[in-house]
Amino acid sequence: MPSDAATVVRRVREAMLRLIHPVEARISPDGRAVAVAAVGPERAGLVLAPVPAAKTGGDADLPVPVLRAPTDPASSTVRHSPRWLPDSRTLLHIAEREGPSGTEVRLAALDTHTGTVRTVVRAPGAVEELLVSDDGRQALLLCAADGAEQDGMHLGLPVRLGSVPAPEHFAPGTGRRSLHLVGLADGSVREAGPGWLTVWNVAWRGGTTAVATVCEDTLPAGYYGARFAALDLDARTARTVYTPQGQLGAPALAADGRSAAVCEGISIVAGRPVVISLTTGAADVLPGIEDATWLRFDDEDPGALWFAGWDGTGSRVGHTGHDADDHWSGPATLGGAGYQPGLSLSGDGLLAATVLDAPGRPPEAVVARTTGPNAWNWAPVTALNPADPALAGVRTEHTFWSAPDGRTVQGLVLSGGESTGPRPLAVLVHGGPAWLWSAGYAPGDVLGLAPALAAAGYLVLLPNPRGSSGRGLEHARAVVGDVGGADLDDVLAGVRHLTDAGLADPDRTAILGHSYGGFLAAQAAARTDVFRAAVVVSAPTDWLSFTHTSNIGGGYDRTYAIGGPDAPQELIRRSPVFARGGSGTPTLIVHGSADRVTPVGQAHELYRSLLRAGRAPAELYVYPDEGHEFTDGGHLLDAAARVEQWLATHLAPRPAAARPTAVPGDASPEPIPGTAPPAGPEDVTPLTRCGPATHPADTAGDQR
Repeated sequence: MPSDAATVVRRVREAMLRLIHPVEARISPDGRAVAVAAVGPERAGLVLAPVPAAKTGGDADLPVPVLRAPTDPASSTVRHSPRWLPDSRTLLHIAEREGPSGTEVRLAALDTHTGTVRTVVRAPGAVEELLVSDDGRQALLLCAADGAEQDGMHLGLPVRLGSVPAPEHFAPGTGRRSLHLVGLADGSVREAGPGWLTVWNVAWRGGTTAVATVCEDTLPAGYYGARFAALDLDARTARTVYTPQGQLGAPALAADGRSAAVCEGISIVAGRPVVISLTTGAADVLPGIEDATWLRFDDEDPGALWFAGWDGTGSRVGHTGHDADDHWSGPATLGGAGYQPGLSLSGDGLLAATVLDAPGRPPEAVVARTTGPNAWNWAPVTALNPADPALAGVRTEHTFWSAPDGRTVQGLVLSGGESTGPRPLAVLVHGGPAWLWSAGYAPGDVLGLAPALAAAGYLVLLPNPRGSSGRGLEHARAVVGDVGGADLDDVLAGVRHLTDAGLADPDRTAILGHSYGGFLAAQAAARTDVFRAAVVVSAPTDWLSFTHTSNIGGGYDRTYAIGGPDAPQELIRRSPVFARGGSGTPTLIVHGSADRVTPVGQAHELYRSLLRAGRAPAELYVYPDEGHEFTDGGHLLDAAARVEQWLATHLAPRPAAARPTAVPGDASPEPIPGTAPPAGPEDVTPLTRCGPATHPADTAGDQR
């Protein structure tokens, strides 16, 4: 490990903070332009990009974009959620600006030919979804009221449109999410849908019919038990059409309004598509499709669905009506709204746009044709992020190992530089648990430490134990009733896999985790002596207090069968604050003061329990105004420095082994199917390595 590890960690984290993240890409109906919502170091904004003529089959010149780039601090307006009208000229979007009385949220329309932006209507809340009718005459807004609670995917912070009220008021029915119908011609706005239900996500094509995931509870805890309903927006009624066994996401509605589809999964929803007849009530689970995160009915092929989702540590795109289920798959993350794979299709369905993020390839908006001999050859349409030298030396590889019960577990291994012996090992465990480590340029979970630690000389293991997405719903549900059990065994087996191969030093091993991953890290630190240091970030540590204080408490713990009011002993038994077994692991705890998903009391409980046990050093750092994920750059850099110092202190060095070793595989990166291969040797085992390469360009994709 380099002697200047702290400097390397800071340099890499600074490079990651400079990234401009394209959040979603929306292609115009005529396929000539892509509107990209991007988040930069300063703020969020929109970027317009022309589609190459080679993709459209004609001239694709556009007027010069007039919106400010998302890195421009002079722009006082945050713009997001771009949606094209059928004229392929008008771009609806949400514009937010700080005003004298708080945040003003507006539905705005940009004329992309003249650069004129006009306000359509002031929104009656924070807009979480924006839908446009097929005829372009109306819009539907899903709005969260001021004070509405948000889950961990949205920082675990309440919606704030003004200052925090004093006193803050909590009562049943407050903080509801509701639907509002907007007339685009006259600027009219009215609440639509049932006023007694909370709407979590919605699909609508125009008219009076919508389908939505709904429940009575306004807290995110209610989402775990929500049902699927057909809504009459005029009569403001709801009719339940599907009651799931898990959680629902990514709804879609057919153009004729007679069929709907939704993904059924667990927790952070990636799951199996369910198609529901709104006339007969029949519900059919589509066979052979797992980990779908985005659905859309194909208007040209009635009954058929486009879908996108996870595929191991990569992504996939498919169509249920064609001969092959998969049209593209590869070791990359295709990004859409909600940080999950998704697409945007042109009006004729011949072009697709998305965000492609892969090892060695900074995230950019890309487009591809969906049919023909050159289908699914992703071509970039933005150049927001030049490759950064600080990240250039980080290599990413796929790895597999066997759990004690024989289950195959997969993950990613990150490394940098040359090695002459076993490296210190940092195991970073993702949250969820139904999230995953996917192949990307700079994985951001666990304070974004994976690339930084790899560049500093650590071998970094990113495991996807049971409970993770990417391996099917059975794999994701395998943790139910056994949190901190076999999934922790999966992680420990990954450590043995690397140490037995001579790649990792068993005496210099640390575990770090965020959210549920932090729970596993705390359990490992308390129950085993495998690790010489642990870092616990924004984690649940006492399930008994969690169920009563978290805004997902009572929903999350019920979904994962951790325990409940009738089984408090089970909640206690699985809580790190009561865990014993090991001799004590030095544990650093990092938490945000404003987190409402894992309230900061969870960190204090763990810290005090470790102090009382007195078996190993423990420290706690609480960062002001941070939620479940940290967003302040200064706080992220400070936390990264403290973590690096903690690891440097507690991972006692030992002499390097005489036998040189390396991560399995050679140093040449594998090309992502559908992108340009990198220069240099290509003799690698398929789907075993992702690595540095050029921007995506036109080459054949994986069409199975």
